[in-house]
Amino acid sequence: MSMNREAYKLANKIRTDCRTDGDCLMECPEDMEMKRYETNVLKEIRKEKKEGRKSLGKMTAAACAAAALFMGTTVFGSEVHAAVKQITWSISSALGLSGDLADYRDVIQTSSTDKGYVITLQEAIVAEKKLAVNYTIQREDGQPLDQMLSLSESVYVDGKRSSVGAGGGSEFLDEEQTVLGMELTYEIPDLDPTLEHEFRIEVSEIGGKDRVKGSWGFAFTADGEELFVDTKHVPIDKEFTLPDGVTLILEELTMNELEQTIIYRTDAPAEYILQVMAEDNAGNQAEFGTRFADKTSGYMSNEEIIFDGRISDDASVVTMTLNAVEIPKESGQMSHDYVQIGEAFEIKL
Repeated sequence: MSMNREAYKLANKIRTDCRTDGDCLMECPEDMEMKRYETNVLKEIRKEKKEGRKSLGKMTAAACAAAALFMGTTVFGSEVHAAVKQITWSISSALGLSGDLADYRDVIQTSSTDKGYVITLQEAIVAEKKLAVNYTIQREDGQPLDQMLSLSESVYVDGKRSSVGAGGGSEFLDEEQTVLGMELTYEIPDLDPTLEHEFRIEVSEIGGKDRVKGSWGFAFTADGEELFVDTKHVPIDKEFTLPDGVTLILEELTMNELEQTIIYRTDAPAEYILQVMAEDNAGNQAEFGTRFADKTSGYMSNEEIIFDGRISDDASVVTMTLNAVEIPKESGQMSHDYVQIGEAFEIKL
């Protein structure tokens, strides 16, 4: 696996390398033009992520939490229509992360075509209890996509349907809006990242207002052992009482190149969305918002990490403040009127 991961580093670009074997399906501008293209695309992605992904993440988290409470592979080449652009788009770029995930990702770069749409699974990262992937979506005739698209998919791990939820975001990767980039994180509670697993993703529907039924499939083998080994686990073990009387325990903080999370559990189903505001002793600030929750457990994810709001690996102390807001019972409209729960506290890293 390590030899493959070294080779994968060569693919961690947003450009097409026209010197490799096989057909090049997009023009190859001069280095300066390509650099300008890369810079502009990444700048737009990060800018829109800052405005859009943060709210999307919170909406997804709220939906997951509320629900839980009730609860042909083809490499691009001459056989693909020449209008389809070859795009190499990394998970780091998709998530807007400044860090390098090359050591932890598996480059898939395989495509599936049906009903006039080409979906390419670019990369995948196996993490604890989750699978992160990024796709590009195009029309087979190369025409612009007239709307933002979403996917209806099923995720199988070792032959068993496994995902209990997903969250992410999407952005157009070109001015003509012919290439849509989409990143998704599938929640898989029983996933052991230290083992190699066989994954299968089956997409059955694509579209926006108008849905198109079809069949797009991907199969690959991957593990998350390296990311797991490089993940820092910091005990928190702080107990709080929520306004509804439920006991909440913040168990631990985890930190790696992909994400920073706070894992928690409760003694009964809670009707609150949680948030932790954190600041380390170097002045770095981060906001942890609820990303996934079932009846008595869940985790909060650092929502600021996509624009460098990261607790430093070199920090020695982090001050945290727990906030909560009640899940709406009728309107479905989330309130942002968080109230502080208990006193601020410190943990040592």
